[in-house]
Amino acid sequence: MPSELDGWASDGWIDISRPLHPLIPVWPGDRPFELEQRRETGFVLSSFATTCHVGTHLDAPMHFDETAVGVEGVSLARCVGPAEVVPMQMSNGALTPQDLPGDWVPSTSRVLVRTDSYPLDGQIEDGFAGLSADLVHWFADRGVELLGIDTPSVDIYTSGDLPAHHTLLARGLNWIEGLWLDAAEPGAYLLIALPILLEGAEAAPVRAILRPVDL
Repeated sequence: MPSELDGWASDGWIDISRPLHPLIPVWPGDRPFELEQRRETGFVLSSFATTCHVGTHLDAPMHFDETAVGVEGVSLARCVGPAEVVPMQMSNGALTPQDLPGDWVPSTSRVLVRTDSYPLDGQIEDGFAGLSADLVHWFADRGVELLGIDTPSVDIYTSGDLPAHHTLLARGLNWIEGLWLDAAEPGAYLLIALPILLEGAEAAPVRAILRPVDL
């Protein structure tokens, strides 16, 4: 029976994940990505260690509420389905509803914010855009359940009280940080962005892909 996932092996999928490698920047103080390999005749064995917030990753509610669910409790239905990429151009600031293009409103419950303010493998430091609490409320009021952004954090680097994180948690949204949307033009897509099943963890790396669709 045909489904919206038909054609998995064909062209048309866009990988919006940041590759993990030993030089990928991590948040200051977090554990760097380390890859060890053992090469024997006929096989290779690898192991890795790193922060759960490396590269493209999903934060679970437990990240800011130790009584809330970890990665294993996140709804997978929110991580798969129709999504929209929306451009919001600003560097080194918290985006507000006024920064949205024209009279745009979301037509799906999954929105990926493309800021182009954080380069691939850029150092994690002041200079990338984030979300304001007002913008999170605006999305939540219009039925958005999953927000993604192409920066290391939904909050700006210099934020002290992390208003975007806390507002996302309070409004019951899930969020993905560290997307790489350079090849994803604004528009409608099918999103698949499943976190690694790290039971008891507050975050997990995600392999996120998009395929253009007509909503």
